[in-house]
Amino acid sequence: MISKFSKFCVQASKQSRFSALGARFSSTTVQDAPKIEDEPRFLEMVHQYFDVAGSFTTIPKDKLEIYKQCSVVLKVRLPLVRDNGKMEFIPAYRAQHKHHRLPVKGGTRYSEHIDLQEVEALSCLMTLKCAVVELPYGGGKGGIKVDPSKYSAREIEDLTRRYTLELAKKNFIGAAIDVPGPDMGTGAREMSWMKDTYTVFYGHNDINATACVTGKPLSQGGIKGRVESTGLGVYFAVREFLKDKELMDKYKIDHNGYKGKTIIVQGFGNVGYFASKFMVESGAKLTGVVEYEGSIYNPEGIDPEKLLEFRRTKGTILNYPGAETFKDDAAFYKPCDIAIPAAVEKSVNKQNAGKFQCKILAEAANGPTTIGAEDILMNKGVLVLPDILLNAGGVTVSYFEWLKNLDHMRPGRLVKRWEEKSKLNLLKIVADKTKTDLQLDTIDPSLLKGPSELDIVYSGLEEVICSAVEETVTTSKKLNCPFRIAAYVNAIEKVHKVYEESGYAL
Repeated sequence: MISKFSKFCVQASKQSRFSALGARFSSTTVQDAPKIEDEPRFLEMVHQYFDVAGSFTTIPKDKLEIYKQCSVVLKVRLPLVRDNGKMEFIPAYRAQHKHHRLPVKGGTRYSEHIDLQEVEALSCLMTLKCAVVELPYGGGKGGIKVDPSKYSAREIEDLTRRYTLELAKKNFIGAAIDVPGPDMGTGAREMSWMKDTYTVFYGHNDINATACVTGKPLSQGGIKGRVESTGLGVYFAVREFLKDKELMDKYKIDHNGYKGKTIIVQGFGNVGYFASKFMVESGAKLTGVVEYEGSIYNPEGIDPEKLLEFRRTKGTILNYPGAETFKDDAAFYKPCDIAIPAAVEKSVNKQNAGKFQCKILAEAANGPTTIGAEDILMNKGVLVLPDILLNAGGVTVSYFEWLKNLDHMRPGRLVKRWEEKSKLNLLKIVADKTKTDLQLDTIDPSLLKGPSELDIVYSGLEEVICSAVEETVTTSKKLNCPFRIAAYVNAIEKVHKVYEESGYAL
C-alpha cells in the first residue's frame, strides 16, 4: 500500500510544470513504497526525502545521486586510560558530505548511539540546512561513541583532545577545511578544548586558527547569542509561519501570533528551553515538557525559568510543583497548538504519530519525524514545519562566530559609538530646523545607543531565518508541496547551481 505522502508526491509531480517527471516518479514510488512504510533507518529516511524532493526538480538523476551521497567519512578509534587505570578503545567519526563550498560545517556529538550512518545522515542534513539559509558551507558531522555522563571531566577532555589530533592529522579540521561545532553531549567546554589542541599543535603558523571550531566560550573567541541561537531560530521561524493568515486559516489556527498558543516541548535542553522561553515571552503558554525520565503537564502553564531552576536543583523535571507528572512521555500527546520535538531523531514515528493532538509540529531536533509518521500527521491535518529550516539558527550564529574569528574584530565595535553620535546629531539638526526644544539631555540613552554584538547577532539571525521561511513558502505554493519538500528543493537546486557553475571534477 502506498502512503498518502507517496500519493501526494506522484499527484503533485503530475500537476506541476515538471509533468514529464510524473510517470518516472510514480513508478519509482510504487517500487519503494514498502521501504517507506517500514520505518527506514535514519540515513535511509534522509535519502528518501531527498529523492522525493529531487523529483520536483529538472536536475538529472545521476547528478542528484552525487549530491545525495556523502563524499568522505572518517572512522578512528581513540585510546583512553580511565581514572581506574583500565584501558578503552572508543570509536569516533567525522563525515564531510559535500565540498561544493568550503569549509564544511557541522556539530560534534558525544553519544553511545552514534555510528557511521548517523553521521552521514546528519552531514547530509547539514549540507541542505546551510543551503536553505544561504551559508557558504558544505555539510559535516562527527562525534565520539561515548555517553559523557559515564565519564569524568578528565576522561572527556582526554578524548576530546585526542579526537582533535586525529582530525587534524587526517585534514578534517581547520578554518578553511572543516569547522566542527557543539551538538548533543558537547558544548562550549569541549569546543574550547578542541580549539586549544588544534592551535597548540597545528595552528601556531595560522593566524585564523581560532576559527577551527565554533560554539566556543567568549574568552576563547566565541560570540554572544550562540547559546540560545538554535532555540531563537525556532522561535523566529514559527513566528513567521504564524503570520501567514492564509496558512493559518487553512489549518484552523488563530491568526494572532504566539498570543494564547499552547506549546509542548520534548527535550528541555538548550534548544527546547530557549525555544519555549522566547515563545512564552511573546504570549504563548508552555503546558507540557517531556524528558527521557518522564514528562509533566499543566494546562494552566509552566514557567520555563522556574522549571530550569527546578531541574538544576533536583536533577529532573519530574514532580515539578503544580504540574501532573508522568513516568513516560504521556504529556507529549496532550492537546496543544504547537508540539516541539527538540530531542533526538525519529522521536515522532509510526508508533506514536496517531497520538498527537497538536495543530503544528515544529521540528527543533534533527530528523525527529519519520516518513511514516509524517503521512499519519498529514492525514490528521497537522502542519509539519521542517528541521532543516527551523533549527538552522545554531549554524547561522556559528557562521557569525566564524566571521568574527576571521575578521579578528567584534561585530559592531568600529561603528557603535559612531551610530550613537550620528543619531544625536540628527536630532540636533531636527531641533535646529524646526526651532523645537527637544530637551536632548532628557532622552533615554538606551534609545540612542549603537548596536552591541548581541544586537547584531539577533538582527542577523532574524534576517536569515525570515528570508529562508519566505523562500520556502514561495516554493511550497509554486510546487503545491509540503514545506519540507520545498526546503529540500531549494537546497538541492542551490547545491546544483554551485556544481554547475564551478565544475564537478578536475
